[in-house]
Amino acid sequence: MPSTFLFEIATLLLSLNFVRLYGFAISDWFYMGALVLAFLETRSVQRQNLICWWQNRFLWPAGLILVGASISIINALNWKIALVQTFQQIFVITLFISLTWIMVRRGKAKAIIIAFVLSGLFTSMIAIVDYLTGSKFGPILSGTPDVHFWGRYAGTLGHPNKFGCFLVLTTLVSVGYLLNIKKQRKTTIIYRTVWCLLVSVQVFGIFLSNSMTAFLGLLLGVVVYIFRNILFTFTKMKISKRILQPIIVVFVVGMILMLFLSLSNPTFWNNATNGILQAWDRVTTNTAESRLVVFQLAGESILQNPLVGVGYDQISTSGSGLVQSLLGFGVHNVFLQTWYIGGVFAFIGLVVIYLLVGGSALNILRKKTSYPPLIRGLAIAVLSILLMDQFQDAIYQHEKWLVIGLFVGHVWIRSKIILKRGAVN
Repeated sequence: MPSTFLFEIATLLLSLNFVRLYGFAISDWFYMGALVLAFLETRSVQRQNLICWWQNRFLWPAGLILVGASISIINALNWKIALVQTFQQIFVITLFISLTWIMVRRGKAKAIIIAFVLSGLFTSMIAIVDYLTGSKFGPILSGTPDVHFWGRYAGTLGHPNKFGCFLVLTTLVSVGYLLNIKKQRKTTIIYRTVWCLLVSVQVFGIFLSNSMTAFLGLLLGVVVYIFRNILFTFTKMKISKRILQPIIVVFVVGMILMLFLSLSNPTFWNNATNGILQAWDRVTTNTAESRLVVFQLAGESILQNPLVGVGYDQISTSGSGLVQSLLGFGVHNVFLQTWYIGGVFAFIGLVVIYLLVGGSALNILRKKTSYPPLIRGLAIAVLSILLMDQFQDAIYQHEKWLVIGLFVGHVWIRSKIILKRGAVN
């Protein structure tokens, strides 16, 4: 299907967020093309997928968000930007999720995940090249050649936090794909080794971002992977080879990569230690304090008028621009920010969506064999999103909703199969 091809290309180009045409990222144009073609295809060729447009379980929560955003326009400083921001959020929750669900129903989830991982690998390698050579390919591609992030790297994504969080998702999904690889005799070890190398490169990119939010997201994902696998493998008093082999390969590849970096840069370990300490110091002495002040100001605004927000023109991360910030700084908590800009209706709508997604993720991870490793990897990535969103204001970012869409697409398909069989999950 042509829409599938455009969707995969868009995902492959997802990390080139600042390569723009008429104000929209190049990946956005491909996603829009995929959306139009998918609608036409479901109307004419694949009519069985028409249900994806109106059975999206996020439609009712999205309606609440739309009500809150629409009411809050009365307080917006720039109603045009507020409308654009509102459209962007409603788009990713409804049409984009439905489009991703269609791709899952077509059996294209693995191809999309590979494209997503390659996108993360590309931006990570750009950051690594900049780190090793002192070049500025990342800042040039993101249009930020004169911006300094205190020794942090942003790849092609324009900001270290966005870069780190992007790679957390591609890394956790990569691990899920790695564990999903079936035994193919001689090719298995080679294939898994390649994927372990891809994981190592992405993890190093997270390190270069020096983002505490990304560190926490990755740590949560790793802990859940380890805890879940230990829980189910040690119940039989043995360690699964399928789990043990990738861990050993990742460790070996990671050590080789670290050795190479040490030889090419003798100060690597000192820089690494200092970088982590600087990140912790930055968060505890500067970032945390400033964000708490903004949280307090946003909370005071909510208490004054909990029903109506200040307007969606106060979102600073969706790419449409911010004319004037009422707080002087973004509200780095997705729930608090949503209530602040969209009022109580938008807040309730977002909470419902996150409860649906988070509940499904936890339900999958507590089961042993009901779902394959690929879906469990998406579930773990979803949990990391829920954690990282407590420290960032990501509303429109496609990478986040892509992971959520792939995950709920599998869950919704499987739930329908189970219901048809007369079983209740």
